[in-house]
Amino acid sequence: MNRRNFLGKTLATGLSGSFLLQSSGQEIRKGESSQEMSKVPGLPLQELYRTCRSQLIDRYFPFWERGGHDTENGGFMCYLYPDGSVENDRKDIWYQGRGIWVNAWFYNTFRHFGKRDMLLEQARMARDFMVKHMHNGDGTWTTTVNRNGNPVEGIAIDRSNNIYGALFAAVGLIQLAKATGSSEDLELAKLSLRKSVERYEDLGYMGVSAPGVEDTGLRAQGHSFMFVWVILQLLEVDADPWFATILEEHFNALKDKFWNPEFGISNEVLFHDYSRIPSQAGFMIPGHSIEAQWMCMQEALRKGNQDLYQVFKERMRRLIEMSWDHVFDGTCDTAYNVYATDNHPAGPVLDEKTMWAQTEVCIGCLLVYEQTGEAWAREWFERSWNFLQRTMKTEHGVWRQAVDRQGNNKQREGISVYRQGNFHQPRCLMYLMASLQRMIDRKNAAI
Repeated sequence: MNRRNFLGKTLATGLSGSFLLQSSGQEIRKGESSQEMSKVPGLPLQELYRTCRSQLIDRYFPFWERGGHDTENGGFMCYLYPDGSVENDRKDIWYQGRGIWVNAWFYNTFRHFGKRDMLLEQARMARDFMVKHMHNGDGTWTTTVNRNGNPVEGIAIDRSNNIYGALFAAVGLIQLAKATGSSEDLELAKLSLRKSVERYEDLGYMGVSAPGVEDTGLRAQGHSFMFVWVILQLLEVDADPWFATILEEHFNALKDKFWNPEFGISNEVLFHDYSRIPSQAGFMIPGHSIEAQWMCMQEALRKGNQDLYQVFKERMRRLIEMSWDHVFDGTCDTAYNVYATDNHPAGPVLDEKTMWAQTEVCIGCLLVYEQTGEAWAREWFERSWNFLQRTMKTEHGVWRQAVDRQGNNKQREGISVYRQGNFHQPRCLMYLMASLQRMIDRKNAAI
């Protein structure tokens, strides 16, 4: 590993400005030094911030303006050629909710960019299309429609049975309501969340499956961290005690149930009663598991519980180190097996590295370093960011879906080559920008 001091010195003092600490006011234990950071990946803070901003403002958003946003009907079309023109005009509920969230979160977070009003208008148009053509009236949503809103066959990976689409619709509506003050959108988000809870608690729920397991009503780590991430944002605008209880339930499930202390991994699927499935006990999806840890760190800090924060932080560190390709770099996301299988040796499956999994490492590590100044977080951020920049960037501004072990472009099985991601890339860049801006502000305040 190149251990140059690319992050410089830490800023472990004055953390109350961080969005992670806005409720708790709790100070995390100090890391390398009490001095302010001056650099990240060998660059001044401002230069890395400008890199992220340029990739988001000058490259990513313009790509979507060329065809990904339906200017006539509203909504986002994610099946696009490299020049931005439309390959397939279907609109999936996942990507409507995600696109609304990205645009509205940008509007709510960054106050000095000229694109804010345009992005908010795109979010409003997507919201109107989504509610008119995809909401079933009861908090459930039609999985896929075409450009004009007529139902069509869904995406290759069947998602019609699960609640992810409803949760993404809800979080998009929450951020849009935060931007516009719309009580109607907030209530619709809460309806979608309540219905998702109802469906997930049903013993007949078929939205989660595992190889060789015939039971229905299974539990998914991905469902729990989505509930945590979405409801955290809801509570920022509406301190509803019922939703706070649901958040607590899923936070505790991630802390105590999905985490497998026997192997030090986080399992992806459990039985309905949250007991462990024997055939799945030695298996995890590293990308999801890493994502779950940094989301739980957010909740631990909102609670003001430093000890819980440390638990999730150390778990995340362990999972990154376990799932990393120590020869070619990059984290695996598809599978980690404690024991060898017929198809793979024990350890991480490294023949596919998705873009989205790399972004989870970047987000988690920079947030930890911002809060604690610990050297391991600095080093892992550097490695993950450099790998992502080296292998995932494309000429048209949207990062590629996945690469093989050596970093060459790789098509994901069952996913169209024309599907462009409208969530993980912008979320990563925006979260990094927000974190970097807080670092810059504290550095300037200390001068």
